[in-house]
Amino acid sequence: MDKLSEPIYHAWFAGVCQQWHLIAKDYNKKKKALPMLLLSLNNDHKTRRVLYGITEGKIFKNIYLEVFYARRCCGFSHGWLATVDENMAITLLNPFNKSASKITLPSLKHRKRIKIAQFNVLKVVLSHNPTSSQDNYAVVVIYAPSDFLAFINPTQQHAWTYLDENLTGFTDIAFYGGLAYAVGRLGMVVSFDVNSKNYSSSQLLRPNIIVPGGCHTTFRYAERVYIVESMKGDLLVVRRFFERRERFLEEIEEEEEERKSVTESFKVHKLLLNDQTKGSLEEHVEVKSLGDEALFVGDNQSMSILASNFPGCQPNSIYFTDDSIDVFAITNTYRPKGPSDMGIYCLENGTFQKHYTPEYKHRYLAPPLWVVPPLQ
Repeated sequence: MDKLSEPIYHAWFAGVCQQWHLIAKDYNKKKKALPMLLLSLNNDHKTRRVLYGITEGKIFKNIYLEVFYARRCCGFSHGWLATVDENMAITLLNPFNKSASKITLPSLKHRKRIKIAQFNVLKVVLSHNPTSSQDNYAVVVIYAPSDFLAFINPTQQHAWTYLDENLTGFTDIAFYGGLAYAVGRLGMVVSFDVNSKNYSSSQLLRPNIIVPGGCHTTFRYAERVYIVESMKGDLLVVRRFFERRERFLEEIEEEEEERKSVTESFKVHKLLLNDQTKGSLEEHVEVKSLGDEALFVGDNQSMSILASNFPGCQPNSIYFTDDSIDVFAITNTYRPKGPSDMGIYCLENGTFQKHYTPEYKHRYLAPPLWVVPPLQ
């Protein structure tokens, strides 16, 4: 098993017989699986997607996952993908477990900012796996029109709990120390307890503000901000900076648009909390090195792994996908501009490398996102 570089090989190994399954289960018990890219390819199967392994740079075209290939997924968390329909209803599905029934959540508030429904929810993150924690999981979402926050405990609530709508611009969510944490473009960090019995779905919840937006000069505006627990148990805030938009808006031609890679750099900070139950900030420290860790960010729940566990995975790096939603300059409407802004960022020297380069004809398909095949 040490020589099996891709996660999917471990799944095949486990499928040989019960004895090999037990060996694979024990082997993978103490380490996280390496994420793979879920790709949409322009083929005859409109409800199938394929996997791409980053260590071998290989598309596994003989493995099909039953996921509608043209629709953007607004999250992958604990083995479940999330999509949103025209009624702002979110559906959770497990692409790796055909026996797992889809979970349809109640509709969110109908205040759309984008004509295409799939872009009205920025991200969906789960607290636990609904398969193993059927009665004890929560779903937190970032939704339109101004990237508000809401959550629901599907087995205990029949309606969403909405957070204070004066707090906007959120881009990512993580569960840490029993609380949900959310980060925003202007540096805001908030926390809230999704399991509290004091919340009412009829009133807006005021979360605990750990870092007010715009108060720290260190946290300048970033179009995408991620929050992730490191392998050491630290809470990291990852800020993704883009080149000036005018630079590529000028390149747009009459009926066609092309976007170069626009990510300029990343900055990582560690939040030091003096009391997790209250979520107050003691200080924030810039992280110059991730050591042996690699981060995976995008439309998925942000993840951290130990690179040394996987041959070919680069340590001290951030693997990112294209999760931008941009305005089409000519018609002033929202549409994807193709998954071109993807790569590997080395935190040590600020250089970029590619992990997967999509074909030009796939630029208007659903963008790739990181998923984790279940090895247990």
